[in-house]
Amino acid sequence: MDFQTKYSKRHLNGTIYIATRRVLEEKLRSELASGAGELYLSFKAPFAAYDIEQIAQVASELGDIYVIRFKVDFRSESRGYAFLQYIDASLQAKAMEVLKQRFRDINLDINILPSRNCRELVMITAAGTGPTPLKVYQQMLKICSFNSVRVYEYRPHTYMHIFSYVNNEAATLAFRDIRSNILRFGHGAHVSWLRTNQTLANDDFVTDCCQQLDSEMKPESNAGTCNCFTFSRPQVVVVVVFSEECQQFQGNATTCGIMQLNECKPEQEEEQQREQQL
Repeated sequence: MDFQTKYSKRHLNGTIYIATRRVLEEKLRSELASGAGELYLSFKAPFAAYDIEQIAQVASELGDIYVIRFKVDFRSESRGYAFLQYIDASLQAKAMEVLKQRFRDINLDINILPSRNCRELVMITAAGTGPTPLKVYQQMLKICSFNSVRVYEYRPHTYMHIFSYVNNEAATLAFRDIRSNILRFGHGAHVSWLRTNQTLANDDFVTDCCQQLDSEMKPESNAGTCNCFTFSRPQVVVVVVFSEECQQFQGNATTCGIMQLNECKPEQEEEQQREQQL
């Protein structure tokens, strides 16, 4: 494989990357950046026997690689897993069929699975010991980029903030950054991965009658029968829901959305990330 002309190689934040140098059409690049066709490669110990360039050479026999993310320790030796994507995402199924044997032919025991591409983090904060949901949002903008955040008051004055990211890699980096800044969000705050079976897919926001909030976050007109408000700024949309039900709420969080904020920006520690894949 000609790494100089076809692929680039770099080492950053505990990951060695081999990525295509091809200039891809914007729609395709966006799909791949979101994790389309991603594969999870799990290695059998001893991990030091695995080399990213050797893996890339075998994988490239099947098609052009978009990126390999090879997780390493402080000695630049494998942590036991990697992620692989082809430019042609439809090669995912074929790769699972043929690559395992090809790796075995060169004495590499690698299990290949579809990546779950886990990319949602959940932060729990309590209003009495930390900032309000809006302040949490503003602080998070200073820490890391994210696609959106949904906020629920699942107990009185206790908030669940669900941050979504473009892909698992972005979420992993954000997890580390949030952990190192967690005291900004109050002494009781903590962040963890939102597992697939916890995802709140259907937000119960009432948007048809939402009132616009002014610069002081007061409604422009009387919204007596509508408990939904919006507040807009450049590249940011905020949906806030106020009701007595929310203040007394003890049940399913999806029935009581407090706020939805969307930030228009592009862009687990290692053991937790592995657990997400197994």
